[in-house]
Amino acid sequence: MATRDTLSAKEASCNSPEDWAALAHEALTEPADAEYAKKLVDDIAGDCQFTKDLVAVATVYKALGDDAQAAELIQQAEDYCMSGEEQIALAEGKFKVLGDKAGAIAAYEQALKETANVAPLLGLAKTMLAVIGDKDFAKKIYAKAEAKVETVAARAAEYVKLAQAATADLGDADYVTELYARAATKLSAPADLLLLANSMNDPARAKPLYTKVLEGSGDVQSLAKLLEAAQAANDADFVKLILEKMAGLATTTPELLSLTDGFMAVGDKANASKTLDAAEDKVTSADEMQKVVDATGRHFPEDTARLERGKQKLEKRIANQARYVEFQTLENALSSVKATLHLADRVAVELADPSYAAKLLDRAEKMLAEEPFQFSRTQPLIVAVDKHTDDTAWLTRLLDESAAKTTDFIWFKEVAHTAAHLPHHTELGREKARAYLKDWEARLKSGQAGVYDYTKLAQAVITDLGDAAWGNALLNDARACAKDHYALAHIGHLTAQAGDAAGAEALYLQAAALCTSGEAALQLLDRLKSYELPEAQLRKIYEACGKALTSPADKLRWVEGITECFRDKAWAAQAYGAIESQFTGADKMRFHQSRMSRVGDEFYPYRRHAA
Repeated sequence: MATRDTLSAKEASCNSPEDWAALAHEALTEPADAEYAKKLVDDIAGDCQFTKDLVAVATVYKALGDDAQAAELIQQAEDYCMSGEEQIALAEGKFKVLGDKAGAIAAYEQALKETANVAPLLGLAKTMLAVIGDKDFAKKIYAKAEAKVETVAARAAEYVKLAQAATADLGDADYVTELYARAATKLSAPADLLLLANSMNDPARAKPLYTKVLEGSGDVQSLAKLLEAAQAANDADFVKLILEKMAGLATTTPELLSLTDGFMAVGDKANASKTLDAAEDKVTSADEMQKVVDATGRHFPEDTARLERGKQKLEKRIANQARYVEFQTLENALSSVKATLHLADRVAVELADPSYAAKLLDRAEKMLAEEPFQFSRTQPLIVAVDKHTDDTAWLTRLLDESAAKTTDFIWFKEVAHTAAHLPHHTELGREKARAYLKDWEARLKSGQAGVYDYTKLAQAVITDLGDAAWGNALLNDARACAKDHYALAHIGHLTAQAGDAAGAEALYLQAAALCTSGEAALQLLDRLKSYELPEAQLRKIYEACGKALTSPADKLRWVEGITECFRDKAWAAQAYGAIESQFTGADKMRFHQSRMSRVGDEFYPYRRHAA
């Protein structure tokens, strides 16, 4: 029982007008000592300088029945009010001391204007509801808090705080439902959506959010958190959906064994068997193999063949433990991609352990990711993944990423070549190579491609895919762009490689028709010789070159080419005779000098007699 005697001892601990007011209120409890309470506040009323102090003292005068003094203090409190926090104290005073709800709301309005951050806004709503219980005004405060939430980094956590505050303080289930719905439309990250869904404490209402999390999650860790929520809600069907997606992402034995347990818990023995098989394939240590054997005995005791196989693998693991320790020591010392790939080769051959080899290949990929992309460095990894694993998704990703990152055709065709010649996943590789080259063709046709852009692509198609029809179609595109004998000869050579000898010769003859000078004819002949064409075909094409020439000087140079390239004096002599009439004056002297130096014996008998 509080009396003046017991309360006076507390005076020494009073450090503020609020403390004195609290002591005065205590004095007014039964047995009330109004005189003592009044003395306490009379002594400090004149010293109050802050709104909250004046309001606290005013509540004592109100309790004492001195409404006039209480009202005067509230007026002073309003006069001294400088901040949003003081407006909150003023609002409480106006309502509790004066019964002025309108005045209290006006003060809360001012406080709302001066409050910007989420936590103070939620505090304002909580206080306002406790004092005047105006739910409509509370929603106005929450609206400002919600607008602020949208601007902060940790939006999901702030939305949760807002929803929890509205649930606890407002007590309006419909409003909270709408708030969650708005939040769900503004969040997209699976982790954010999961945080929001878990805060609802209502599995049925949270189910759409959980479904969005399932659709958006791409790693085992985030799905594991979703799985916990689904298991807590006893939603077996949803648990199964999550487990199935996790099974497609899990890469380690511990992860896969956990999924095996999960599938068995929902009665899905078929999927449990699949994840247990995968866990066995991914084993990297004797300890993991032991856990696989234990899981087999626990979930599939009737499958004696599987159990025996696991035990044999475990024995092999234990027997080879020294070798594993040796390789793990080498692994710990790895510092380059090349060394890592070499060790993976050794593991695959010497330990016959594809899971361990895959682990090393994964490490090599991570090392490559830390360096600027170069296909020449990625190509050995692709070959190793093809050789040592059956992970087609991984192989496909490596090829696709390489194709996407390669912008020049020199290296792009190497990506296609590597894909087309994969020894173990041949069909997949050829499909990818075809897709890449088709994509490059589309790029050429949508841009300003030149003749050699098409010939290079055609060469890759013919060489790596052996697709003569597609290659010839590309060569036709190249021919449409060809402007000189160089290009046509090159197209002809590729056409021959595609198996179309007649088409190739037609192109060579077209090239000959574009030779407008004797030197051009000789250049074409040199190129065709490098293709190792038969001499009869070379003669035919060279004759066509001669027919395309118009000036006597070019024709003379063409005839000289017969002696230089074919060493056929009879043909040359005939050709000299055919063009002799076209030379006059100084040009005729040039003609005779040429003929004399090359086939003179045929036309100048005295040279033969002199000899």
